[in-house]
Formats: sequence, structure tokens, C-alpha cells
Amino acid sequence: MNFILAATLLLGLSPSFVVGEKSLLDITGKIKRPIPTVSTKNSGVVSIIKSPGTPSVLPGVIDDSHLSLIEDEKKQTLLSCRGSTMSTASTAERLALCTTSLVSNVVILEGVTDGDLEMGLRNSRHSRTLTAIFRARHRLDADRKQTLIIGLSNLGEVTEDVTNSLMKEVEGIYDAVAEENPDEEASFSDLYDSRVVSLQSTGNAEEVLAGAAEAAQSASSENEDDSSLSAILSDAHSKVMESGVSSQALDSPAVAQGFLSCREAYAKQAKAVRAKIASWKARISRGLIVDNFGEQAELLLSKALNGLDSDTLAASGLSIVSGYRLDMRSKLQTVVESSLEELFDQQIVNLEKSVLKKFTRELLRQEKTSATNVELTIDENAAAMRRAAFTFETQVSSLEVPSLGLKKDKAMREMNTKLSDTLIEFPDSPAAQLKRTRAVTKTVTKKKEPKAKGDFQLDFGLDLVAMIRPDGFGNFQGYGGYQMNGNSITVGFQNDADDPGVIAQCGGMRPPLIRVQPKLRIDLER
Repeated sequence: MNFILAATLLLGLSPSFVVGEKSLLDITGKIKRPIPTVSTKNSGVVSIIKSPGTPSVLPGVIDDSHLSLIEDEKKQTLLSCRGSTMSTASTAERLALCTTSLVSNVVILEGVTDGDLEMGLRNSRHSRTLTAIFRARHRLDADRKQTLIIGLSNLGEVTEDVTNSLMKEVEGIYDAVAEENPDEEASFSDLYDSRVVSLQSTGNAEEVLAGAAEAAQSASSENEDDSSLSAILSDAHSKVMESGVSSQALDSPAVAQGFLSCREAYAKQAKAVRAKIASWKARISRGLIVDNFGEQAELLLSKALNGLDSDTLAASGLSIVSGYRLDMRSKLQTVVESSLEELFDQQIVNLEKSVLKKFTRELLRQEKTSATNVELTIDENAAAMRRAAFTFETQVSSLEVPSLGLKKDKAMREMNTKLSDTLIEFPDSPAAQLKRTRAVTKTVTKKKEPKAKGDFQLDFGLDLVAMIRPDGFGNFQGYGGYQMNGNSITVGFQNDADDPGVIAQCGGMRPPLIRVQPKLRIDLER
């Protein structure tokens, strides 16, 4: 069933035509029965919400009743609802505004003065009225459109600037109310057709009432139900009572504004964070790291949270809004922290790849092709591994974010293990084998002295490579080698058998204490 905030009015309605008045709610907010049987199918429902204490040019408006039905001699109807004040509202006042917002097709909110415009509509009594009617519509009746007419009492010409400024504030009040019920996505334009008019004279009033009556009749013609005012009023009143929406209907405008400020502050800070994160991701995607990432990450998190706290400081003192404010702060913190953790892990991967690549190059450069230089190679490789570990530690230190638990300890342990594995596996790597093969090829292709026919030479050699890995966490390592008569032995030592990273690489098992790789060389030459 479609209705809009207002009362049934036709052109020409004036005090001389008024033949009866009936209050629809008692002092407790309950409906007074019986309600006159009035059909709304062809005329619709138009309600006038009058600002207490402000002179009215609209005929038949009752100022001392919360919700009244006024009949004229032509049996046309008009609902008159008392608007809010800045003081505490009674139960009847709250119920009247909420109920009126649900039964009407057109609403006329009159009594907006130039003083209200100067200090801002959201700081006036009208903000409380709009908050009440918007909250009831948004929660209970978000499937149809109403016509909302805002009447200016003492402003002759309504300029485009005045209209735009006023409607911006009205939509801001609606957006604040909508934040209280995020599951309903209806916007202001989805629920309202709005206009701003001047209500200074009777002529203005008759023109406005004619437009309101036409809009109400158009809306009611789309409704297939032939409901009486009594039925729709009872239904709307029951919805309001059951939902409890009237218990908040006239909260201070600061409450509605508080919800909106929290949402806007979150959106502002989240946008700034996403922009910064995007620039960092672009750099990291190229295999680089962010200079002084740890320091910049701490600053970004602190700036985002402090910015939200500052922008929502006024809302922190409102008990209804404070919980929502904390939720928005927690949500922002989670977004920032999860993004920073992801960037930290990606940079660790980039740094590992870079250091391991340089370490492998250095091992290849130092690879000796002569067996007489094995001992020298072992010393150089150990020094290269220490340099690589130091380089990694220096750079990863700049990535630490202690407040988020993003520290270098785990990365260092994993890197030391990877460096050790790379060093042990390097002799069998394709690059090392290729270098040795080229050296052998170069040696055998040298011009040799001719040998006597039938002479040949057979040489044997044994190379042993052993790795000892006792208990410990990798804080001590070393290598040793010995060569004699074409045979060689190389022994490595590293106490990392208890390191979780090593155990994980071994499939959850501790590595063997001793691993030996024998090599037998047979050289046959004729």
C-alpha cells in the first residue's frame, strides 16, 4: 500500500469551509475511536506538519493537537500533525510523527524560517521532525515514493541556491538516519520527490495545496486497495508500536549526524589508506621493497586511526553512536593491518629472491676448477654466505612493524636455512656443473705430446662431501676440506637440527645427523 507524508487537501480549502475537527490520538499516543470513515482511494492522504510557535498561512491547521483530522463541508480530509521542538518529546508526539509518515502520500513541512537557514537546518527543530519521519519510512515503509514539500515562512523568493543548500541538508539528515539501518539500501531519491516553496501568503498556500492535492490523487490512483483512513491509520500505528521506532524518533539531531560523521570519516581515511597501499603494491610487484617500510607503515596506521578519532570526536560522547564509532575504527584498523601484513610478506619474498640470486652468482664466480683450490673455495663460500646473511638482515630490519608483530626473527631463521641449503646444493647445480665441464673441455683440448702407440693412462679419484647437523638453531656453522693425491674430502657443520624451518623442509622430521655424498672419478686416457 502506497502512502506519503501529508494530508488530503484541494484548491480552495479555507477556514470558512471547516465543519469539524477530531483529535486522532489521546495523551498516551493511543488511537481515539471511532475514526470517521473516509476513503483514500481517489483523494490520497496529505498531511501538514506545522512548526509550533510559527504563524501558519495554511488553513485549518491545528497547533495544539498532536494529530488531528479536519473535515470540510465537501467531506474532503486533512491530517494535521504537530512538529517537533528542541525540548523532550512526549510519547504521543513521537507516535504522531511516525504514524503520519506512514499513512501519507504528500507531506508539507512548514515553518522553516530564514533564521533556521542561517544556523543550519540540522541544528533546528525541523531536523528532529525530519529525523523522526525519515526513520519511520526507512525502517518500515521503504517500497514507495512520497512527495515532500518544505515551506519557507518568511522568505519571499526561493532561489536555486537556497533550494540546493536546503535540500543538501535535508539529504544529509536522511543519510544519517540511513546509517542506523545499513541493511536497507534505499536512498533519499528512492523514497522522496522533494520541492522547496514559499509560504508567506494565502495565495502561496492555495497554490501549494493545489499541487499537494494533485500529487496525492496521482499517488492514490496507483493504489488498487480501497482502504479507509481508519484502516490505514490503525495499520500504521500498529507497525510503529510493534517496531519500537518511535522510541528513538525524536533523538537529538546530533545522534543522526554522529552516525553520518562516523561513516564519512571511515570512507575518508579508508580512501587515503587504499591510495598509499596501491602505490606500495605497484613498487613491490616489480620485485622491489619500500624504503623504510616499517617506519612508513607505523605512520600510516597511526595517521588513519588518529584522523578517524579526530573527525568523530563529537560522536564519542553520544552513547547511541559510540558503539558504531568503535566498530568503524576497528574495521579501519583491520583493513590497514591486513594490508600491511600482506605487503610485509611480499617484500620478504622479494628480498629472499634478490639475496639468494646474488649469493648464487658469487658462488659461481668463486667456483674453482682445480682440485688444489678446494680449501680456498670453502673459505670463500663461507664468507659469501655470511655477507649474504648480513645483507638480508640489514634490509629486512627496515621492514619490521613491531606494533603488528611483523618482525625479522622468523625471516632470518628461514633465510639462514635457505642459504645453507643453497651452499650445499650448489656443487650439483647446473651452473656449477656447466662451469666445471667447460674447464674440463678446455683442459682436454689442449695440445698434448704424442704417446707411444698402445700406451694409455687410467686414473681413479674419490671425493667425499659430508654435512653434520647436530641439535641447535643454526647459530654456528663452518666448513673444512682436505685433498691428497687426487682425492678430496669436504665436511660441513651447522647446528640447526631443532630449527622449525629445517624440520618443515624435511617433512616434519629432524634432518639426519650426518649426510655423506661420495663421488668416484675414473679418468681413462690413451
